[in-house]
Amino acid sequence: MVEKKVSAPQFFSLLFLSLLSTIFMYVSSTEVTIAETETVLRPLVFILISVLVSIPSYFIFKEYKKGESDGVRVEKRLFFKVMALIYALVYFIGSLRSVARFDLFASSELFPGSEMTFFIIGIIVACGLLSSLGLGALCRGGVVFSFLVVAVTGFVMVSLKDEINILNFTPLFREGIGNFFFDSLLLSVQATELGTIILFLPEIKGNMKKHFFGWLILSAISFSAIFFFVIGSLGPFADTQLFPTYSSVTLADFGLLKRIDALETSIWIFCVVEKISFYILIVTRCIHYAFEKLPSKYVRIGICVILSCILVFISGNVKHFAFMSDMRIVSVLYALVAFLLPVAVLIYLKKVKPYEKVSENN
Repeated sequence: MVEKKVSAPQFFSLLFLSLLSTIFMYVSSTEVTIAETETVLRPLVFILISVLVSIPSYFIFKEYKKGESDGVRVEKRLFFKVMALIYALVYFIGSLRSVARFDLFASSELFPGSEMTFFIIGIIVACGLLSSLGLGALCRGGVVFSFLVVAVTGFVMVSLKDEINILNFTPLFREGIGNFFFDSLLLSVQATELGTIILFLPEIKGNMKKHFFGWLILSAISFSAIFFFVIGSLGPFADTQLFPTYSSVTLADFGLLKRIDALETSIWIFCVVEKISFYILIVTRCIHYAFEKLPSKYVRIGICVILSCILVFISGNVKHFAFMSDMRIVSVLYALVAFLLPVAVLIYLKKVKPYEKVSENN
């Protein structure tokens, strides 16, 4: 059964939420600083890198549109099944990283000192159930939550205006232009969502190019605004906080509302749940594509069980979490799904031409 197509705005709303959760749950590290003024400019480099690495995906998109107009489709050959399994592995690791990061956030910030393993397992189960609803349901939820996230985050940022201290902003490029581009690169490689676009091409309708750039620009503006308020309110202390974005939000208040952070945190949880559900959906589909006789529901259950088991091993162990957050691993995963795998697929489509005519009954 083929799912009803989703519109490009709906799909990119889902990607927006998924990407935004990375900034909300940003974890400080010794590899990159956030307390420098040029952090506000890093999203500009993010746009540039995202556009450059998406060039192979753009040509795959052109091949797909040409195939539609010529009445052909790509056959399910071994090459694509191998590619699907690689994508499944990458996004399984991505979902595990998101779960582990949320576990760290819940146990260190929301309920310090509490055992959160069973709570996070409950989140995984909920995400598995949501992923079973399909891409359409996740995208429709993404549209609603996107408006909600932008509205609430904007309200919180405005509430932080009195906490902004101009002295917290350092001279631009104090650490050198090289460090700026390196730190910007580390921000950009968080966006593994780029690799999901070609996976869902047959199910997306509308102007992909227009909404792709709209997604990048909206994401960059959101990142810059969040970074501005984090730096302005925390200054050099931003690098000493485990979750600097959350630490900044805890300073916000509006009249009688003294715990605005609780409102913002609930919104963040929506973003995280959407992201994990989306990634579980991707892993389920990729494995089912490679092993068609394996029912999707059993694949989904298996993914949730494995995620839960690994979480028990990681939870509460900083060393295990640090391994999951290693930027070398993150960079390799990003390079794979955003650039290398699309290049391999594009070369295969150009050289092998694994097409077949679509019958009129289809």
